[in-house]
Amino acid sequence: MKKEELKLRIWIAIILAVILILVVIFLPLIVHAESSSQNDFYIKFSFQVDNINAVVETKDPFGLRLSVIELVAPPIIKDNRFCIPIRSFENFGMIVDWNASQKKITLSSPNNITVEYWIGKTVYIMNGVKKSMDVPPFVMNGRTYLSLRYFAKAVGVKEIIWVPETKSVILTWPLGLD
Repeated sequence: MKKEELKLRIWIAIILAVILILVVIFLPLIVHAESSSQNDFYIKFSFQVDNINAVVETKDPFGLRLSVIELVAPPIIKDNRFCIPIRSFENFGMIVDWNASQKKITLSSPNNITVEYWIGKTVYIMNGVKKSMDVPPFVMNGRTYLSLRYFAKAVGVKEIIWVPETKSVILTWPLGLD
């Protein structure tokens, strides 16, 4: 056997070994991604009364991850509604704007949702459409609070779960939706 032919066979063996290793490493990821429906992927935010920390659970093609975010103040219950400080919505990627003269809060999302709320008013405007809620935004201890339900509805939350035993709320969005 010639030296060049031996070198060629060694290179072919190395290339085949690398391909085999890559298949062994990446085939499970490819099979998992193909077997998982886009509907299986989500992000959840869990809030609890009097707890300044919220838990974020994300399931995507890379697996399940948990993290904790700190809110500006803990959620509270007012008029049987779970309320969180408006500034906490910045954790959702929202831009919060305060107009003191009108007592108006404007929340703007990266996917072009704009919601306007007024302190003490049950009417709010979402993308130019007037809507109503049963508990208006209010100020307590220098913080403006809003019922989490009306924020969740405005930004397209697909599931809202109240857990009475722990006084917690879980919001779920399917990933891949704007």
